[in-house]
Amino acid sequence: MSFLSEKAFFLWDWRWLTTALVFLFSYVVVRFYYKVSKYPKGPFPLPVVGNLLALRNTNELYKVTREWSLKYGDPVTLWMGERPMVVINTQKLVKEAFVERRHEFAGRFPSKMADLQTQGNHNIIMEDYTPTWKALRKVALTAVRKYAVSESLETLCCEVVDAYVDSLREETTVVDSRIPFEYMLYNIIGMSVYGAKFDKESPELAKLQAVNREFFRVAPNGLPSDIVPWLGILYRSRERKVELLFKEFLEIVDTLYKRAAKSYVPGKIENFTHSMLAARDEAIEQAKNDAEHLTEANMVQIIIDIFGAGTGTSLAQLQWLSLIMTRKPEVKEKMKAEIETNLGQDRPRLQDREKLPYTQACILESLRMYPNVPLGLPHNTTCDTEVGGQFIPKDTGILYNIYAINHDPCLWDDPEAFRPERFLDPVTGKVKQELLPQLMSFGLGPRTCPGEKLAHVDMFYVLVRFMQRVDISAPEGKVNTPIEPVSSNLFLVPWEHDIVLTRKD
Repeated sequence: MSFLSEKAFFLWDWRWLTTALVFLFSYVVVRFYYKVSKYPKGPFPLPVVGNLLALRNTNELYKVTREWSLKYGDPVTLWMGERPMVVINTQKLVKEAFVERRHEFAGRFPSKMADLQTQGNHNIIMEDYTPTWKALRKVALTAVRKYAVSESLETLCCEVVDAYVDSLREETTVVDSRIPFEYMLYNIIGMSVYGAKFDKESPELAKLQAVNREFFRVAPNGLPSDIVPWLGILYRSRERKVELLFKEFLEIVDTLYKRAAKSYVPGKIENFTHSMLAARDEAIEQAKNDAEHLTEANMVQIIIDIFGAGTGTSLAQLQWLSLIMTRKPEVKEKMKAEIETNLGQDRPRLQDREKLPYTQACILESLRMYPNVPLGLPHNTTCDTEVGGQFIPKDTGILYNIYAINHDPCLWDDPEAFRPERFLDPVTGKVKQELLPQLMSFGLGPRTCPGEKLAHVDMFYVLVRFMQRVDISAPEGKVNTPIEPVSSNLFLVPWEHDIVLTRKD
């Protein structure tokens, strides 16, 4: 009798447990799909994993979300586990969100990557929409405006290009397309920001190159815990590696910053660090409360933002352009003829941009076709809002598909073709200024990249001077080889491709 009683109790206990588990599972499922119903449509998500299974083998998320927006409408919601990410894919809705409702979409999506990069400090790119962000951005924009138009920058860019070309031992050299532009742009950073020159054997230059390449190898798609926090447990070794890379990078930058800051004399601007310190002093004088935000550590973070983001874009675009010229010699010849006719061997200056509209158009077309961060950096809604008539709750991650907008056939004729002429007026031959707002490669609204102006200037000076000094071609048998990008959902940059450089003098 006692045995039967125990068995009955066991069965009752098991049924109770099963019922409880079924109830709990049902509650989780119903709660999840109730939450899903509040967001714009997208591919069908599963509880716990969301759309991660559908995305697990995706390396071009910007193309996938564009296709999904055609199927489900715009915007489209992706579920990263139980975390929603709304992706806006059309110019009209991006403008509605980031211009008309700019304060409602100006937050920054929190991520582990941001925490590792800032190391407990604050910057412009990763900081949320706070008084600290506003104070830092104000200083950054003032410093950029002062420095981007300086004659010292145009002289520096040309000197750096000349130094690289003069260092080529052979008249004709086969080189990884990344190397010349890394050398030139890191030197421009070193000299313009810190007054520090890197030669080819410089340990700082070698470290910067190594850190940059290792980052793309270790985390081309960011960190898994950026979108699903509990994945940080499974990928702890990767996070640790990224943390060490950021620490190594910060050590180099901090050392160079302190060296430059020591030589700062109010009223005397010799490099961008001085320009930024002058802007900081000016900001504190205008608003005393800003002083608490404008710490030395935060100044270092601003420099990383402006020159890291701006140089990353310049590096990728110059690499894309050099590779395009090896596959499309007619583009190279037309650019070369324009430069020779209007400048000869004279160093380019800021006012020369109007003389070189085709060269400008090539830079713009490269930015259109190959936006460096095709989905932008994720924003966060600061309150309950809407876009395109669809409700979006507070604290929702927002991506904006720059690639889709830059390849939208409604905006661009034959968008998959590299055609710089699209930016030129057929009558005057000048750059069509009305097309420039359609390019969103540097973002839009309050979160527009503060280094945009510097990036445009750097690209122009370096490209023109480089074309004056060398001829670029493809290695034998590689003219028809496709230009493959790095396998990444976050970045659109070229993979390793060789180019042939032939000195003209």
